[in-house]
Amino acid sequence: MDIYMAPMEGVTNYVFRKVYIRHFSGVDKFFTPFITPHMKKGFSKSELMELDKDYNKGQYLIPQILTNSVQDFFKLSGEIKQMGYNELNINIGCPSATVTSKGRGSGFLQDTKAIDKFFYEIFEKTVDIKISIKTRIGFCDYSEWDDLVKVYEKYNFCEIIIHPRLRSDFYKNKVYIPAFIEACKILKSKLVYNGDINTMDDFKILNEQLKENKVDTVMIGRGLVRNPLLPEAIKTGAKITDLRKTVDFLDDIKEEYLSLDFGERNTLFKLKELWGMVLSDERYSKILKRIRKADTINKYKKHIEELRIS
Repeated sequence: MDIYMAPMEGVTNYVFRKVYIRHFSGVDKFFTPFITPHMKKGFSKSELMELDKDYNKGQYLIPQILTNSVQDFFKLSGEIKQMGYNELNINIGCPSATVTSKGRGSGFLQDTKAIDKFFYEIFEKTVDIKISIKTRIGFCDYSEWDDLVKVYEKYNFCEIIIHPRLRSDFYKNKVYIPAFIEACKILKSKLVYNGDINTMDDFKILNEQLKENKVDTVMIGRGLVRNPLLPEAIKTGAKITDLRKTVDFLDDIKEEYLSLDFGERNTLFKLKELWGMVLSDERYSKILKRIRKADTINKYKKHIEELRIS
C-alpha cells in the first residue's frame, strides 16, 4: 500500500513536510498545496519554498497547480520544469468558494466540455511532463460523475486522485464509494483514493469495501495531521498512536518556523491550527482551549508540557 500526504493549504506545507520526515515514516509521495499562475509576476516567497529542491530534500514531491486556463498551464508548467520537476498535479477538486467562483478547482467540474477542451489542448502539446489530477465526483449531483469519467478516460493521466464527494458536500456528508468503484471499472489510469481516512479502523473498512478493485494507493490529509503515525500504522497493520511523539514533532515545527523568521505571533497561529486537528477529541477540549489562549511562546510551552507528561 502506497500512502500520499494530501496537500492542505497552510497545514501540510513545506515546514510540515520537512519536519515530518525527520520524525515519521510511511508516506511515499508528497504534494505542495496548490500553486496558482501569476502572469505578471513570479512565484511568491512561500511558493518558492514549496518548490525549493534543497529545502524539500528527501521527499518525492509533486507540485500541485490550480488553473482552468491552457495558457496559464503552459506558463506555469514550464517554470516548474525548469526547477527540476517532471510531474505535476492539477487540482480540480478544491471546494472553496473563492476558488470555485472563478471556475477553478471543483468549480471547473460544472462544465465537462470545457474540461475536455482543456485537457485535449494540454495533451496535444505536452510530451515531457507527467500529469495527474485530483478531482471530486461532481459539483452538486452524483449523475455528473458519468460525464466526467467519460472525459477522464480519454487522457493519459499518470494518476487520478479521487475524493468521492461533490463540491456541494464540502467535507461533510459521507463519501460516495460507488462512484469510486465505478471509476475502477472504467478508467485505465492509476487511481488513488482520498477521503475520510482518519483512523486505522477507517482504513480497514475502506479496504474491505474496495478489496475487489485493486486499489493500492490512498491519500490522507486530516487523519495524518491528527495522528502522524497513521501511515506507519497502515503499513504495519498495527494501531499506533503516541501523543508524546506528536508533541515532539510539533515542537520541532515550532523551532523550524522560528528559524525561518516567521515571528512568534505567526508561529503560534500555525501551531494552534495544527493542535486543533491533533486534539480534536473531546477529552482534550480543556487543554486545547488553554493552548489557543496562549499569546506568547513561553505560555504555549507551559501548556504543551502538560501534554508531554499526561
